[in-house]
Amino acid sequence: MTSPRHDYSVVIPAHNEAAVIERCLRAVMDDPQGMGEIIVACNGCTDDTAAIARRIAPQAKVLEIAKGSKILALNQGNAAASATPRFFVDADIVVSGKALRALAEKLDDSTEIRAAAPALNVDLTGCSAPVRSYYKVWMQQPYVRVGMVGSGFFGLSAKGLEAVGTFPDIIADDLYVRTRFAPEQRARVERDGAGAPISFTVFPPRDLKTLVRIEGRRRAGDMQLDQAHATDHSKRTTTGGTLLSALGKDGVGLIDLGWYMIIKTVGRISARRKVKAKQPIAWARDDSSRVS
Repeated sequence: MTSPRHDYSVVIPAHNEAAVIERCLRAVMDDPQGMGEIIVACNGCTDDTAAIARRIAPQAKVLEIAKGSKILALNQGNAAASATPRFFVDADIVVSGKALRALAEKLDDSTEIRAAAPALNVDLTGCSAPVRSYYKVWMQQPYVRVGMVGSGFFGLSAKGLEAVGTFPDIIADDLYVRTRFAPEQRARVERDGAGAPISFTVFPPRDLKTLVRIEGRRRAGDMQLDQAHATDHSKRTTTGGTLLSALGKDGVGLIDLGWYMIIKTVGRISARRKVKAKQPIAWARDDSSRVS
């Protein structure tokens, strides 16, 4: 029997994501024109992630990888996928199949766009005041507003996949993808062909302690990437000027900017200590936001 031909593929790396994998899959499957190919790359799972994925999406390819490794999951999931464009979606992200189809149209290889993502929505439900302040400022930075690719989601055309190649064994996979492309090759797509808004939703840490820990891991991953895989597009986009320009936008005030600077500074110090001590850079998982 011939396998159905798909318009796009979705790769979902998942490590012990039983609490959120159903939410992710039900959103991805929401495409009235027909679902894309779905690959759930379970890695190092000791919970029911794989069983839930098979129950919710029986048509999906569910891989069970013994080792817990997001990079291994990305590479094996990518190898198992057959269609392009190809989307890589963290299991705790929510993005609809309708949004994926709209993006697939933008990632046609007849255009210069190689990597794309919808508009980013941050669900701050239950977050503490410092976390809310941090994200109010972060959402105004060029990383998010100009050609945003990352934060748990990126889509690649066939040529984009070729440029990215095999994912290296690093922490900052999102930034690795982003820095393979010039700004004009990346796109933030806010509306579909009919003009309806499209977005994807992330669920940040709910408390300050977890956010600081995640920020330290993120910064260490950025340093690791700069050392081994820097490109002409690796220059940081957040500057003193972009931070000051955030004031007054969407209610951003001095207190918000203060919390943002404190969290960034503590994270940077933590990362530098780890790198200086030659400590291994490990994934720092956020369980505070992983609720069904």
